[in-house]
Amino acid sequence: MTSEVAGRQPTVLEVEALPTLADYGYDGGRIAFRRFCAQVFEPGAPRFLKSDTGALVVFRHADLRAMAAKPELAAMAPNQVFPGVLTAELPEEKPVGFAIADLIKNQLFGANGELNASLRKVLLNQIGPKPTAARTDVARALATRILEGLPLNQAVDLVEQIAEPLIGLYWGGLIGMSDQDALAAAVQARRMTPMLFLRMDWEGIREADAAAKAYRALVEGSGQRALEAGRCPFVTAIAHDLAAIDIADDLDYGGYVPKTVGAFLAGNLFDGFHTAALAIANTVRTLLDHPEVMTQLRAEPEKVAAAVVECLRLEPPVIHLNRILSADLVYDGLIIPAGTRVLMMWAAANRDPEAFVNPDRFDLNRPQQGSTTFGGGAHICPGRFVASLAARSLIDAMITERIEVRAAGDIDDWIDNHAMCQLRRLPVTLEKLDA
Repeated sequence: MTSEVAGRQPTVLEVEALPTLADYGYDGGRIAFRRFCAQVFEPGAPRFLKSDTGALVVFRHADLRAMAAKPELAAMAPNQVFPGVLTAELPEEKPVGFAIADLIKNQLFGANGELNASLRKVLLNQIGPKPTAARTDVARALATRILEGLPLNQAVDLVEQIAEPLIGLYWGGLIGMSDQDALAAAVQARRMTPMLFLRMDWEGIREADAAAKAYRALVEGSGQRALEAGRCPFVTAIAHDLAAIDIADDLDYGGYVPKTVGAFLAGNLFDGFHTAALAIANTVRTLLDHPEVMTQLRAEPEKVAAAVVECLRLEPPVIHLNRILSADLVYDGLIIPAGTRVLMMWAAANRDPEAFVNPDRFDLNRPQQGSTTFGGGAHICPGRFVASLAARSLIDAMITERIEVRAAGDIDDWIDNHAMCQLRRLPVTLEKLDA
């Protein structure tokens, strides 16, 4: 509802006067997130909150979807995420944190306006719904290969031995990486996790920075070698489209145009390696809570896609993302001033009872529209098709190979202090149903 429709003059939203996330039990990570959702949708709860850094917190489904469509809601540009780190005056010996910043500046997620649209098109031309669907058989073959290579009836870590190898080998195959390098890149992407913590410590940043440097060397180097050899249509097509972009860099708002295809791949596929691996693991983790669903899927495999949507609605990889208002936003009778930082709590919208009836219940027949697992608006995640394909492929392989996955220890070892729902490990056993 706009202020004009409401027939009243808009008023300035006083963010500093709002209740805090901490008031509703949230301090990062999946366990705190579940605690938050159990409280914040109760009658009488506020419409908006603020974070401990003073950002406006948007968590209700209708507000998230409506605000995400507003052009004033901008992505955080590189110099806003990494103030002072990317300056030209840096010494030859780069400070801790530079490798992270220099990698992430190449992401389209930090671009706005024309550049965001242009870079997004470059990526979606290769990983949009049609090209990703065309790789379904490849993804299923990888999932089958990984399952066949693991011992039966012995504990394995689904995170490190299934989810990461599956997505690592998928991307590696597209950009000409050796299996060894692809698997190593997936591990380094996981080691970058501390950069996503809400409260960072020096040792964590050092670890993440070293991992960013190693990850970039693997992915960027492979991408450049593949381009020079002309052996990867995926890389060649991206390089061609990237070279056609003629937009000036603007690290303060517009974003940054990667200068090589290798830099583009390394920056934009970090989420492809990291977040997609979380999506795979979280899908299986959800099914462990609902074994009856897996039984149904064996009888009705055509429902696997719907099951993945519902699994990721309940256990989404991303809890929240940061945005900033590039101009005053007039929204539903409120003025939210330019420069306000906005924490978009996408995962919470998936549990909003105003959008999803009985939101805590797994419903395989639930309409799939409205999920906010991968965000929304102009900055929606372009890798969502690959993440969903990878999760579906693993379930398909489990059905085809008649593999039952069972818990084999603590399956709730979630990382706290985190902007993501991420398991440290997921111990399971693989059992043949025929046995």
